[in-house]
Amino acid sequence: MKGHLAATDFYKYLKCPHWPYWDIFGDPKDKGEVSPLLEKLRQDGVVHEKDIIAKLGPFEELPEKGDAEQLAAATLAAMRKGAPLIYQGTLTHHDWVGRPDLLRRVELPSHLGDWSYEAVDIKSSRAMSEAQSYQLVFYALLLKEVQGVKPETLRIINVEGVELAMPIDEAERGFFEVLERLLAIRAGEKPAPTFMSSCKDSPWFGMCKKEAEEGNDISLIYKIYRNEAKRLREAGYHTLAKLADADLPTLKADVKGVTDHRVERLQLQAQSLHRKEIMRIDEPRLPDAGVELHFDIEGDPMIGIEYLHGLLIREGGKETYKAFAAEDPADEGRAWTEFCDFIEGYAGAPIYHYGWYELDAIRRLSARHGISRKAALALDPANMIDLNRVVQRCVIFPLYFYSLKDVAKHLGFRWRASDASGANSVLWFQEWCAKKDRALFQKITDYNEDDVRATAHLKDWLVRGE
Repeated sequence: MKGHLAATDFYKYLKCPHWPYWDIFGDPKDKGEVSPLLEKLRQDGVVHEKDIIAKLGPFEELPEKGDAEQLAAATLAAMRKGAPLIYQGTLTHHDWVGRPDLLRRVELPSHLGDWSYEAVDIKSSRAMSEAQSYQLVFYALLLKEVQGVKPETLRIINVEGVELAMPIDEAERGFFEVLERLLAIRAGEKPAPTFMSSCKDSPWFGMCKKEAEEGNDISLIYKIYRNEAKRLREAGYHTLAKLADADLPTLKADVKGVTDHRVERLQLQAQSLHRKEIMRIDEPRLPDAGVELHFDIEGDPMIGIEYLHGLLIREGGKETYKAFAAEDPADEGRAWTEFCDFIEGYAGAPIYHYGWYELDAIRRLSARHGISRKAALALDPANMIDLNRVVQRCVIFPLYFYSLKDVAKHLGFRWRASDASGANSVLWFQEWCAKKDRALFQKITDYNEDDVRATAHLKDWLVRGE
């Protein structure tokens, strides 16, 4: 059964185009669970909503559950009365149902009287995401049907309680493109095979993976963009096998709208996956240093806290792991300062990390808590070596994703905890803050140590040239 078209369908589609499809046409027994971190984000979002609402002045709160038409009638009644703020209102038109966090009265005439309403969503993010902007366009179009006036500005209140705005015309084009796809899905059109990292957020991830693998589909290629997959399919290259075995000059001529460099890269990835082989395509060119550091930060994006800085120090043939921890969010500055004091002694040493997070966190922490000149020199980007970038330049792995877990596990490294992940580290930290169970913080520290040792394991493999 189709059910209603909801604002959340735009979020689902952007995460994984098959998510809204399987919600309608899938077998419930094939549906998995939403990840614990996403569920925690949802719960924290509700708490954040309540905190923000309490500061905004008098509001009328409507029921969260019930028949959509009855809830919409109650919302319209509150709008006709001119309530300043309506929390958890419901808007409907045909099979569209929207539930904006807030409907806020503005002094602009409408069918209601000398006033009208705009939708405001309360989010646990710092900036307005693409999905959030599309949800707000959805509400604006519903408001046009209900009150005869369409709001021209999209608004969210972010995690810091700051109101952010965007003109509606900046988001409408993308909105209508996604809406067209959603309407086709609701009519029974199944999206082309898609398999990307954001599919992991969908409870239907297992189905996406199963179908892509059974079809030997090109969507399994790491970091293939939707437009690239479309162009390859238009040229007749639907499977890894066909792409892998194609004559390269012919392939480049066949595939329109994709650069020759990208076509060659996509074919190499297809060959690696199809043949289950690691392919080295360049030399890593890593420094030969007497001292090297491997670095990983554990942070909680939900509260904006970096709670552990872990270093593996290799010096004089010995390895030492050292952690600088904030066991309470209020201790973030102290942990950062202690880490900076320590790193001053390693100016010029290469610091290996995996991915963009560490550099971004260093910038944020430096701005928030300050940094000494010596520590800034030690943490200069020239000394920071992102092994993720090195891997993508030098190696093709027969993998769907290139996270540190994927790559290091493929090379034989094992984490001690069977449920080791960055998402679970965040959940462990939040549980630690609530319960103060020392075993939980030790689990976080062990996980961080395994991360930096995995980074070192990968670096050694790259240098060995196996």
